[in-house]
Amino acid sequence: MPDRQFVPKNRRETNYRSPPPKDELPVAPRVLAADDDPGMRLLMEETLAKAGFNVYCTASGSEAIDACREFKPDLVLLDINMPVMDGITACVEIRKQSGVDFPVVMVTSADDATSVQRAFDAGATDFIVKPINWPLFQRRLNSVLQEWNQAQEVDENNRRVGLLKKVVPHKVLLVARSGEIIDDLKSGTKNGDEREVSSTLEQLYGRETARRFKQRISGVLKTGRANNLDFKVVEQGIDIDYEAQFLTEGRDRVIVVVQHGIRESQSNNEIYDLAFLDLTSGLPNRHLFERVAEEQLVDARLKGQTPVFICVGFEQLSEAQKSDAVIMEQIAANLDDCLAAFDNVAIIGRDDHSARVARIGSNRFMLLLRRSASARHVDAVCKAIVAKLTGSIVSDTASIDLTPRLGIASYPADGSDLESLVRAASSALREALQTGNRICFNSQPVIKPRLDTEDYGEELRQALEQDALELYFQPRLSLADGNITCIEALLRWNHPMRGFVDLAEVLNLAKATGLIGKLGDWVLKTACNEAHNWQFDPLPRVSVNLSQQEFSRHDLAERVLDVLENTGLAPDRIDLELTEAALLRAQDGLTDLQTLKALGVGLVLDDFGTGHTSLSNLKLYPIDALKIDGSFVRELPDNAKDAAICEVIITMAHLLGMHAVAEGVETEEQLTLLRSLGCDEAQGYHICKPLPASEVAEFFMNNSAATAERSPTTS
Repeated sequence: MPDRQFVPKNRRETNYRSPPPKDELPVAPRVLAADDDPGMRLLMEETLAKAGFNVYCTASGSEAIDACREFKPDLVLLDINMPVMDGITACVEIRKQSGVDFPVVMVTSADDATSVQRAFDAGATDFIVKPINWPLFQRRLNSVLQEWNQAQEVDENNRRVGLLKKVVPHKVLLVARSGEIIDDLKSGTKNGDEREVSSTLEQLYGRETARRFKQRISGVLKTGRANNLDFKVVEQGIDIDYEAQFLTEGRDRVIVVVQHGIRESQSNNEIYDLAFLDLTSGLPNRHLFERVAEEQLVDARLKGQTPVFICVGFEQLSEAQKSDAVIMEQIAANLDDCLAAFDNVAIIGRDDHSARVARIGSNRFMLLLRRSASARHVDAVCKAIVAKLTGSIVSDTASIDLTPRLGIASYPADGSDLESLVRAASSALREALQTGNRICFNSQPVIKPRLDTEDYGEELRQALEQDALELYFQPRLSLADGNITCIEALLRWNHPMRGFVDLAEVLNLAKATGLIGKLGDWVLKTACNEAHNWQFDPLPRVSVNLSQQEFSRHDLAERVLDVLENTGLAPDRIDLELTEAALLRAQDGLTDLQTLKALGVGLVLDDFGTGHTSLSNLKLYPIDALKIDGSFVRELPDNAKDAAICEVIITMAHLLGMHAVAEGVETEEQLTLLRSLGCDEAQGYHICKPLPASEVAEFFMNNSAATAERSPTTS
């Protein structure tokens, strides 16, 4: 499809030059410069082009308005004094356009206070005075763009935080049988303190609601059963719905958790959407894609399959267009519709959140052919994508001609793990964008040969029987005092031919061959034996992961207690880590957990934020700590959205009386941010990589010495 030529309405100026065809544009910020001086336009174009910008020049404000509608630039430069239409009038009209989301900078010799004020009143973002310091000019524009994008990110982050706060309790009150508020657990104030609570139930919620509160309190204390109450409060003339949950706390007190009246299922869906959906396109995001892809890779390893990763990108999209919901939704719908014809494309997500493609970057989409795909099948999928997405996309303000580029990587030829495969597909996409080819394949050598599944299972059985497996240990650090609080036991299988085998592959093979129970028993017994022999000070706990199958066994508590008795390890020296899936699918495990908790065994909910745990389950089970999944830590501190999710999980953990533990910490910057958010403990390669048992003592002594050096000397 040929590019549509843009012709300005007011063609009295002969110096206007249309931008180059879009298929020739590299990926770079687009700058529209409007100035009636031909020499100034030439200098701007040459200076900014050398700095890597795409520069479009017009001679009047009216031409600038038309150019904005057509090309939607990332930044606009306007002279104030121009014929036909001045820059200030043009700025006002540009700001009126629907969907405008870019900075406007005035570049003019009119530096008097009145002109400056008129420019900002019209919606200008910044002001640059002539004569221009050309060496600094490009840096100034880069700074304007960066600050603008950061401001947009902050606005989006604030919106996310506001939505997430809906699921955090509004009030957590400790109330006596009489209705007196003893303690405000959320704000930390209580009667008798200097920060004494000043509100009563009547003052907080009105006389009638306070009466209903007291009735519920009496009933809860009498029956010992939790109860709920829906009520309304008039705030600034508006009725606000609330829900109060009443939980017994001793014989004469109750805990009252007050939340905004939002249904629990709605709360869970909103958390899921924020964590796993791209808000602009409505597609699954990188986090959700990684979850699904990891599962598919495990399945592929077991069955000897060769899944294919396809990364789709578009070179014509400006920064503003990448955040245009209309454009992204149309691209998403076209991609998903196109892939519906191919049953080999993996479904990403669940239920109404599902799609066949994920948005993993501002200009990148990823799909996965989950089973072994022939070259003919891959070619058919790619051709269908190119045919479906080549052409015009119409938004509220522009019509954009798109040409998709595809990068392809396959397992195991281009990588044995997800990170390598995504990187390979992205690298192939960059090559396609740079060369202009529609489709590019990555070409990495095969990393490791596959073993036959049947032989592999038998070798795992022999390794277990011959005690040929081993445990590595990774410490958890207290962010308050720098001490090692716990050391997690991690299963390792060092295969004589393949080296260390991926843990997920080992676990899935154990499930398929019926070895998961024996494998879990071996890990638990070995970890407890090692921990019993530790002579560290302070003495850390040992953490052991439980599979879903282990948690589903009716003898879990009995099995754990037998191991503790046989190894001599005290119950308060062990943590058991459970997954959200295990909690949801093994509802009858509550009694076992309560038994273990009563004896002092710690219970940790692993990979929190990647499942769909309801708030009621969090209250129901006696969990001691929430472990923030590493996918939310990986891009800290740069990813403000992940930071917001971490903050809410930490807040939620503390409000529910739990610790918050971050895993996957790899940099000092991540550690600093998590500490500032109130996270209690952290684990990851920045603190210590997993160590063989023989090296744990040396690490612990070194850390203890470093902690002592950092501690202030007491007199």
